[in-house]
Amino acid sequence: MAHCRLFGGRAQSTSTFMTYSRRVWSRSRALHFHRLPLQAAAFAFCTLQATTLAFARNSIMTGAATAAEGDSAMAPSSTARVVTGSDDALFGHIEKSQVVSGKPFGDFLDSGTGSHSLRWISSLASLDENHPLYMSRYTAVTADENMRRNVQIEAEKLGIQDRGEIVIGNWAEGFDLEEEGKRTTIVKGEGRHLCRGELFDTILCDYLIGAVDGFSPFYQDRIFPRLVTHLRPAGRMYVVGLNPIPDTVDGAANVFCKITKLRDACILLAGHRCYREYPPDWIERHLKLAGLNVVSQSRFPIMYSFNTIVRQLNVARSKLRLFPSEGLANEMRKSIDSLEGEAKEAIEKSPTGRLRLGFDYVITAELPVESGEGAEKGLSKLSIDG
Repeated sequence: MAHCRLFGGRAQSTSTFMTYSRRVWSRSRALHFHRLPLQAAAFAFCTLQATTLAFARNSIMTGAATAAEGDSAMAPSSTARVVTGSDDALFGHIEKSQVVSGKPFGDFLDSGTGSHSLRWISSLASLDENHPLYMSRYTAVTADENMRRNVQIEAEKLGIQDRGEIVIGNWAEGFDLEEEGKRTTIVKGEGRHLCRGELFDTILCDYLIGAVDGFSPFYQDRIFPRLVTHLRPAGRMYVVGLNPIPDTVDGAANVFCKITKLRDACILLAGHRCYREYPPDWIERHLKLAGLNVVSQSRFPIMYSFNTIVRQLNVARSKLRLFPSEGLANEMRKSIDSLEGEAKEAIEKSPTGRLRLGFDYVITAELPVESGEGAEKGLSKLSIDG
């Protein structure tokens, strides 16, 4: 049965898998965190950018929680709400996949953390060691000090600060690959080697790949080889991502395609970098190149509400003050307002009050037992070189 995610609310799974999305669109994180983000990612984030990923994350809860969650990526709320697999369709799918594997989560790495993923981790931290989803410890990584501080406060509110650690660092530093013919060797790179010498049973990449281009351009092909050095034999990696929005589609949803292009143009004219999402087949190819076996892929169609669309337009509006000229900003403002009107008309004509376009995905990969020794040797070499 299709998994469907509705943007503009909080994710609440039902028997028909009709859910509300927990992120607006990961490339919107180019303003911010994300998500959104990025959901929430382990590459540089700033406070302003955190706002947009918060929009992405604020699509996950239900009811009155929505408003409180909206700013959580930028500043911790006074109360921290635990997120379970029944609240979030993607996390729920990961939980089911882990149960089927017959292995607990064990030592858990959140490779690009944020308030939302940490709240899900807190639900795992409450499970006893006999539970099939037991998590023994967690490490949550972010590249931004403000995000690290806010997530640390979140962990304290959730009461899980003693179950793991929140680390600031960049996966692109302190690690590189040296290619000699068909051989690839791990070597020590410039900077600090993040999570040096640590191995995990489970690694979560929650909208991480789409964030790479925003802050560590051209490192996308290295991220899985980098992370796999921290995965134990038979360990699992869960990659959550957004299929790239097409340039154009037939029908009413095309207005969202136009909005994303306009938003990205505003981001670029403001002197900032956009995020870049990757399709699931690209992810699967690079997981295999990193020595992982792809276990499964699941897709979650997205339904965009008018509020979600307006948030994307507001990302564009927030960039206008950074344009090189006032005249250019004024003309772009007219285009933004025009597209908002077009989107409102399309939503009003839609029988569901939403526009369906694209999908999020979860890809499950596993490190073969025979490959584990190589990963550990790579870590050993890095330790020696350091």
